[in-house]
Amino acid sequence: MPEVTDVVAQAYAERKEAWGRARRLLRDWLRDQARDLLEGQDSTRIDVAQGRIKKRKRTCDKLRRRIEEGVLDAETLTPRDVEQHVRDVVGLKVLCKSTRDQRMLADRLVRDQPAGMRLSQPPKDYVSKPKPSGYRAIHLEYLVQVPGHDDVAVEVQIKTRLQDAWSELTHEDLYKPGAPIKVTPFHESVALTMANLLAEVDRLADNLAEELASTIEEPVLVPEVPAGTVRVRVRTTGPRFALAVDEHGRQGLIQASAVRRLAGVREFIDVADYLHVDDELTVRVVDGEKGLYYVPTELPRH
Repeated sequence: MPEVTDVVAQAYAERKEAWGRARRLLRDWLRDQARDLLEGQDSTRIDVAQGRIKKRKRTCDKLRRRIEEGVLDAETLTPRDVEQHVRDVVGLKVLCKSTRDQRMLADRLVRDQPAGMRLSQPPKDYVSKPKPSGYRAIHLEYLVQVPGHDDVAVEVQIKTRLQDAWSELTHEDLYKPGAPIKVTPFHESVALTMANLLAEVDRLADNLAEELASTIEEPVLVPEVPAGTVRVRVRTTGPRFALAVDEHGRQGLIQASAVRRLAGVREFIDVADYLHVDDELTVRVVDGEKGLYYVPTELPRH
């Protein structure tokens, strides 16, 4: 009977190059998708990690469980069985700031699949229907073509940062099948409660993000005859807005729409290309329902 460790070692020796190339191909494509979705916005909302190839020991443990479950025949175990029965040997993780971004990215990836990469099965949505443990994520499995090699299965886990933190906070790996600690009702209760609490924080963060987005993006109506103008200094700047402060310490929001209007362009802009920290501006003051806005009367010359 072949030893599991020997079969896994052979599979890793034969396939590691293909695994690494597939991981890089899919990682680069995922990053392109994230950049496209967030063009002109905060690029840190979606972070595609480097990815990993599962450690041999964990692959061996998973295969042994398959043998114990009767799914695999230990007598006929081959290197090809490694990928057939351990579908996440190659994995990528994508961390999102919100469930809104998580869903947006997952929808894009399901809808648009490039040549040479295809989903091998329907997505596993553990956000809409969490695992009994409380685990939440969206899993996608791709088959990636690598020239000169058989296709490689790559698992993509899309999580919010809080969903990923749950695994760290609960030491999830210690409770998986074959792990050193036996799960007790206490472990299950605490882990599930933490998962539900973090999910509620995710929901609140989504609501806050939507409210802030509407505050930043909705154009402010400026009176035809302004009550007056003041001088302000730009304190921070970024892709979608800048913050400025007047001589009394009052902070106001400078929207991209106001900058775009003065620049005479219609497409999306990066506000930081037009307004720099410490720029001094003359602005109209609009005290709106959602906050204080500064509407520049002209753009600085750099």
